[in-house]
Amino acid sequence: MNKVVLARYKEDISWILDIPVDFKVIVYNKGDEITSEEILERAEVVNRPNIGRESETYIHHMMTSWENTEDYTVYSQADPFLHSPDFLKLLAAWRDWDDVQALSWCWKEERDVPPRDLLSVARASLDGRLLVRPELYSLTNWGPLEFFDKGARGMGLVYTMINGGAPEQFNIAAHVFRRCKLEALAQAAEAHAVGVFSYGAIFAARNTCAYSIPREALIHLRNFACEPIPAHGYMLERLWLHLMGAPFVRPKSKTIEARPAYELPSHLVPVLRVK
Repeated sequence: MNKVVLARYKEDISWILDIPVDFKVIVYNKGDEITSEEILERAEVVNRPNIGRESETYIHHMMTSWENTEDYTVYSQADPFLHSPDFLKLLAAWRDWDDVQALSWCWKEERDVPPRDLLSVARASLDGRLLVRPELYSLTNWGPLEFFDKGARGMGLVYTMINGGAPEQFNIAAHVFRRCKLEALAQAAEAHAVGVFSYGAIFAARNTCAYSIPREALIHLRNFACEPIPAHGYMLERLWLHLMGAPFVRPKSKTIEARPAYELPSHLVPVLRVK
């Protein structure tokens, strides 16, 4: 059966009553006790210590729900709608998903991230389809290709500097993967310049994708997520699709162009959108 895994802190999760019935709901609760009878009837609630942001929640679930099946697991923060206004509609459309599926649209529209003109063009290109917009980003500076994101660049620079790298030359993705004992992914990242991520770490993947991650690597990923370095959470947010098996986008031998994701050849960005 398909599952929705939610990382909750203080969010109101009454909306989960609207999740399609063909999904089991698991709430990993790191905040106040959940007492609503309706919610407790609809969802399995697992209380967890408040460490490691949503990354620790996702990894804990993978380590304790070892399933080699073709069913999907959706991973999300407990309030997905800021990043994914069509979240519930996207769940209902699960039969149209790719094996690894981005499920978000933006970071925060009211903060103009991504810029509203980019979102307007992307919305028009969807021609009425559900709102999904993965973001292409540099593996060396961590910023998106289509616009300047000061916060993302800053986090990328912090991670680079604390690990002794040279700005704009240090492949952040390769470093994280190698540190977490994922050498094949590290080498794939080193051979590429561009990755793709889903805002808010909201995505779905077939259970076979998580099952393929070695258990030793999951332990290292969890330790990485739980270290008291805020940048680590932002590093993992942009790596989830690749951890699940989505390929990197552009070999280093090719020039990085600030082209919108929806204009790239389909084989370069296999997690773009659903119908």
